[in-house]
Amino acid sequence: MTVAAARRRDGGRGRFAALAALAAAVALGGFLGTVAARNPPRTMLQPAALAAEAAPAGSASSSWYCPAAPGPAARAGKTELLLVNAAPRAVQVDAVIVDAQGSQRQHELELGPHAEAGLVPSQVIDGVWLAARILVAGGAVSVTELVDGRTGRSVTPCASEVASRWYFASGSTREGSTLRVTLFNPTPNLAVVDLSFVTASGSTNPAPFQGVVVAPWDLRVLTVGAYVQNQASIATAVTARSGAVVAGELQLYGPDGAGGVAFELGAPAMSTLSDLPAVEDATGGSSELVVFNPSARSERVDVAVRLPSGPVHPFTQVLGPKSAWTLPTSEQIRIALEERYTVQVRAFGPGVVVARVGAGTPHGPAPWWAQDVTVTGAQASAARSWVVVAPPAVPRAAAATSSTATSSTATSSTAHPSLASWRIVLENPRRGPLRVEVTSWAGARRHAQVVQVPAFGEATAVVPAGPAFVRADAAVAVMGDASPSGSVGVVGIPAVPLR
Repeated sequence: MTVAAARRRDGGRGRFAALAALAAAVALGGFLGTVAARNPPRTMLQPAALAAEAAPAGSASSSWYCPAAPGPAARAGKTELLLVNAAPRAVQVDAVIVDAQGSQRQHELELGPHAEAGLVPSQVIDGVWLAARILVAGGAVSVTELVDGRTGRSVTPCASEVASRWYFASGSTREGSTLRVTLFNPTPNLAVVDLSFVTASGSTNPAPFQGVVVAPWDLRVLTVGAYVQNQASIATAVTARSGAVVAGELQLYGPDGAGGVAFELGAPAMSTLSDLPAVEDATGGSSELVVFNPSARSERVDVAVRLPSGPVHPFTQVLGPKSAWTLPTSEQIRIALEERYTVQVRAFGPGVVVARVGAGTPHGPAPWWAQDVTVTGAQASAARSWVVVAPPAVPRAAAATSSTATSSTATSSTAHPSLASWRIVLENPRRGPLRVEVTSWAGARRHAQVVQVPAFGEATAVVPAGPAFVRADAAVAVMGDASPSGSVGVVGIPAVPLR
């Protein structure tokens, strides 16, 4: 609520309350929406989604910032922004696309009620690397970024906040793989950023990655392998000395991405409890859990695995300061292959950042590489509502028809066909059963179903084409799961919490 609205509603009392809130915002640096990494939000959000939360439906406006992703000239796949409107009314969207040379172009569209639309940044402006700022005339809108590579897809939420710190638990520069960190500054203030990396050999701070200047509206793309070479596992910490940025990570596995692609928004804070709602180790493949401790103190970590038959003996490790632990889950005899299970990672200190990396041939002879969605555990959570976007099954029709400012309306049933059906995976971290309502909109038709999730268990809802909206009686871990036709591997779809 704005200060003016507070004054109108509450009169004098509202004026004093608004002034007090304004003073608090100034003291916390709230004008830039910066996430304070030393005081991470205690909510049940994905680590990436700690800075990706859809504003309430009654908001006058909201913003999203999409980390730089490859354009066609980067030969890393096609990038598309997927927008979902959870509100029962249409909203106007103004997208500003930025390239690495500092050029900007604007594109406008109208997003219908309960609709999904796709926007291809490279059809708005030509460039090797492109970032975006999305301004919405309202709330209840989420923005997700899809990188569609030759051998797989990767989906990550855009950021609704900028932050001074970002963490990535996994990455690789081995066997021809390429790892890039992208920095986007959507603020009017200059940012100066340091990058540090943790490998099996310890922590390293290459001089070219110290004091990286990211000017207002600028984006920088850093190739990690130029200075951190031939490392099978790399954890990354991005720290801004001044200002704030949005950080993303693009991983191409194998020469020129021949083995897969993973693109993710960083985690702006550590977490003491993380869940992986749906995990399965493929026969003939490999998978590993990576736990990153970016803090300056030791951290004890417990990894609890629950099979359909019940829990197994947990894995325990003490991580030293600025270190990472790789647990090869596919090699553990207590975890069965080809059987769905859940993972919960609990830290007993400041917190950690968690990722799961999988590689193998579950659907054919071609290799694949992917990262699973990790959900921060229920910690006095109020995250009961979620928005999940359905990635397209085939290349979408262009949402932007020219490089000039235009206006269009799109829904998932017309210009943007999705999968015929896909799944929503729900995990209940509570001791009691949980009631969850899953609603999807295929075209103009509403499809609703109620799912009962047992205590410490999971359930799956199969939904028709289009975005899905999840509402639970209490905190619930949510992710989407889709295996697009013609793609190798499984796509984990991060859910975006709706305030």
